[in-house]
Amino acid sequence: MNTAYLIDGYNLIHAMGLLPKKAGPRGLEKARVALLGTLHGFFGEKATAVSVIFDAAKAPPGSKPEQDYHGLKVHFATGGLLADDVIEAMIQREPVPKKLTVVSNDHRLQQAARRRQARAMSCEDFLDVLATRRPAAPPPPVSSAEKNESMTEEEKSRLLEEFGHLDKDLEDLDFRF
Repeated sequence: MNTAYLIDGYNLIHAMGLLPKKAGPRGLEKARVALLGTLHGFFGEKATAVSVIFDAAKAPPGSKPEQDYHGLKVHFATGGLLADDVIEAMIQREPVPKKLTVVSNDHRLQQAARRRQARAMSCEDFLDVLATRRPAAPPPPVSSAEKNESMTEEEKSRLLEEFGHLDKDLEDLDFRF
């Protein structure tokens, strides 16, 4: 894939119907995890070309402005900026805009993409592409002995601290469209 993607995270969450009207206190976090899991599942190893941008006002407590989620670049708009502001700035900084696809229903972002000759795609059109595309092949299974040998205790601790709470959340999620 030579295309880079900038995805308006909450726009796509709403288009996917991942956020029920009565989401509860952790509903938004569950919706974010479901979205990121779906994107990772489809892009696989090529997820490094995908940036998902969210408004920081709804970010999980203690979130860093930029994070990695299985290769996906996750950004939370900070400093009083909205996700739209961050996406528009990223469009402006893109060195090869013809290889950029911006996924959002926001007309301002679609126009900013077109001005730079990037591809603008609505969330619904993007979901159609995901529905007709074959998901990326999963990586080959790794034995638990290999997993333990390749990760340090410090790495395990950091991952458990950062993502340990998601075990319960993942049981409640449905990743189908």
